[in-house]
Amino acid sequence: MKLGKILSFLKTKTFRLLAAGALVGALGLLAFGQAISLTSTTEFCTSCHEMQLVAEQGWMKSPHYQNEHGIVAKCSDCHIEPDILPMIRTKTRDGMTDIWVHLFGEANPYKMDWEALKESARKHSDDSACKSCHDNLTPGGGSIKMIIAHRAYQRMDGKRKCVDCHKDEFHGEFHRYLFNKRGIVAADENSREMKNEK
Repeated sequence: MKLGKILSFLKTKTFRLLAAGALVGALGLLAFGQAISLTSTTEFCTSCHEMQLVAEQGWMKSPHYQNEHGIVAKCSDCHIEPDILPMIRTKTRDGMTDIWVHLFGEANPYKMDWEALKESARKHSDDSACKSCHDNLTPGGGSIKMIIAHRAYQRMDGKRKCVDCHKDEFHGEFHRYLFNKRGIVAADENSREMKNEK
């Protein structure tokens, strides 16, 4: 009797709708997971010309790329929080902003307001990303200054962020490069203007 009810239910429109919904949901989750995975790679992050400069002149010259341990931190290791809901929120917010700037904003890396972008990145950074690699803040062999600073940070319980002290470990070389390059670009533009005036 029960088997007959099950078989008759399997032939109903309700079952077909439920099965179709489950299939669409499963395919949607699969596509979503694939999209998250693909857009979390460093190759994807640096596929736009404005980010290539940041990678080449900043990240690739930083301790997060060149260090004695041979460990390379990917863009997503620092910029994306490890937990699923904060990760989705961050990827959505930052992804939409990056697309907007790339398509409609100032995408010339020599003219972008990197100071404002740096402040925005610092504001949205979360220590959980740092701590996913740097979980031991007072390692043996560390300097006294570093241990005292990290113990003070731990006592503050969230009142300070890692990036409040660690300012140049990420893209510091990039800012110096850009400052020098902007001076050269500005000098070239002034030189061309002076020639045109003559």
